[in-house]
Amino acid sequence: MAAYALEGPRWGAGETVSWAIDGTIPASFLPTIQAALADWSAHANVAFQQVASAAGADISFSQSGIDGLDKVLGQTSYAYVGKALTSADVTFDSGEGWHAAGGGIVSNHNTPLFLVALHEIGHAIGLDHYNGAPAVMNAYLNPSVTDLTTSDIAGAQALYGAPAAASAGTTMAAPAAAGLHDTFRFFNPATNDHLYTTSQVERDALIQNKGGYVYEGTDWAVPDPGAGTMDVFRFFDSANKTHFYTTGTAERDQILKTLPAYQYEGVAFEAYANAAAAGSGGVTLERFYNAQSGVHHFAATQSEIDGIRHGAAGAGWVDEGKAFTVHLPTDGMLHA
Repeated sequence: MAAYALEGPRWGAGETVSWAIDGTIPASFLPTIQAALADWSAHANVAFQQVASAAGADISFSQSGIDGLDKVLGQTSYAYVGKALTSADVTFDSGEGWHAAGGGIVSNHNTPLFLVALHEIGHAIGLDHYNGAPAVMNAYLNPSVTDLTTSDIAGAQALYGAPAAASAGTTMAAPAAAGLHDTFRFFNPATNDHLYTTSQVERDALIQNKGGYVYEGTDWAVPDPGAGTMDVFRFFDSANKTHFYTTGTAERDQILKTLPAYQYEGVAFEAYANAAAAGSGGVTLERFYNAQSGVHHFAATQSEIDGIRHGAAGAGWVDEGKAFTVHLPTDGMLHA
C-alpha cells in the first residue's frame, strides 16, 4: 500500500510551474515560500518559476482571514482539466499573526510558515492528506515533522519522478552549452524601463496585455541553477515604475530595509558566479544608473557601454561597474 495519497490531477511532465504572490503577501514571506518550493524541487522532478503577476500564474499565493488563530492555517484550491492541473490558489490565514522570529516567519503560536507553505504547495502539485505516518501532508500539523518526510517525497516522486541527478565527478560548473534559457526583453517608453524575464507565461501576458511594454526579443541567455550560478533578484520601483536587478544578497536586504518603494519580486533568473563558469560565450553586463530618472540599465556590449559613458543615451548616467555574467544567445533565439 502506498505511503501517501494523491489528489488525482498533476502538472504536465516536464512543465515548469509558474508562481506569484499578490499584494497581500509581505516581501518578508518570499524567502520562506521560495525555500518551500525549492524543497519540493530538490526531491522530485518538478520545477517552479516565479513571475511578476499572480494573474495568469499557475500557482498564486495570497493571505486572507480564514478562521482566526490556529485551526485552519492555510488552504489550497485548484482547477484541472482531465488529469492536468490548470491553476492553484494558496491562501495563508492572516488570523495567525505571521511575524518574523528566529530567522523565519511564525504564527502567534509559533507555527512555522515554512511548514504551512510546504503542506499547501503539496496540495498545489497534486498531493492529498495522508495520515498513515508523520508527514508534512498530514491533515493536522504534526509537531515532530520539521521537513519533508519519506512519505511526502514518495508521493511527489509518484507524480513527477525523482529529480534529475547531477553528473558524478563534476568539480565545477560546466561551460554553458545545454540548459540555457531565453531572457525576454521588454521596454516601456513612458518610463524608459527595461524588464527582463525567462518566463514564457510572463512574456505572453505582457505581449497580450502590454501595460506600456513593447517586446524587444531576446538579448542574452541564462543558465539553469547549479554550483556555478547565483540568483538574480528582481525589484519593481513603484515610485519610478522601473525594475532593478541585483545578485547581491546584502544589497537585496538593504533595499528591503531602506527602500519601501522597491517591491521585491523574487528571483528573476540565474547568472554565472564568475565569467569562467560561463565558458567562451559569457557576457558580463555593465550596470548604469541615471540619477535624473532613477532608471537602471544593463549594457551587454562594449560599444553600448562606451556610448552610454560618452553621452549617447543622454545625460545623468553613472557607471556602477560590473553587474553579473550571462551567456550569448543561442542560434535558435530571437533577437531584438
